[in-house]
Amino acid sequence: IQVYTKGEAVMTVGIVVAMDKEVAPFLKGKNATEIRYGKYSVFNFKLAGKDIYLIRQYSVGEICAAGATQILITKFGADVILNFGVVGALTSEISLLSTMAVGSVVHYAMDTTSFNGYELGKYSCFDDVAIACDKKLLDIVSGIVPDLPVVRCASADKFVDSAQEKRFLNEQFKADICDMESAGIVITCAFNEIPCLLIKTVSDSLTGGGKQYSETVLQAVTQYVSVVEKVLERL
Repeated sequence: IQVYTKGEAVMTVGIVVAMDKEVAPFLKGKNATEIRYGKYSVFNFKLAGKDIYLIRQYSVGEICAAGATQILITKFGADVILNFGVVGALTSEISLLSTMAVGSVVHYAMDTTSFNGYELGKYSCFDDVAIACDKKLLDIVSGIVPDLPVVRCASADKFVDSAQEKRFLNEQFKADICDMESAGIVITCAFNEIPCLLIKTVSDSLTGGGKQYSETVLQAVTQYVSVVEKVLERL
């Protein structure tokens, strides 16, 4: 079932990734053309009848992720945004190298509590602290991988290495995973009224931290490629 269409026009899909090591597994075997846009690298190729623009952020973090997302929408005309990458687990129930879809995101660095009394993470322009991702795209993923967990991501410009801080994010926001890009992508898409889908694989467990991330990241980035390609076939 095609959920997002442009009539007779070819759909344009924008894909945001943070690092070279996350780009390489997805580009493998594809005839991609690299386009330089400022400091960003954009790779254009066809897949499942779609025109794909995959952008590598110039650096990790929310600001670079938001900028990359806006480029895909404004410059390359993306009709939908996909993001895939690695995350940290916030509970012991989230296992290492498990793959999941993000149902909602909390930008936990947003803090105006001393100014207007809003709870931590609350934006005035959103109804809830947890900003929802696109339900239609989540339904597509559920149809492809019925047992794929749908989770909440706590996101900010910080690599969370401490198990204590991870537990706080879980308790405060009911979040399951954490990363450094999701909030920038989801908020930018919301402001542009463009649907987005985020697929994540766990590279460090609750107590794993940076050392475990370094040991598993290359394995983790290959986990979600097949899911993303199946999603592209269904759009």
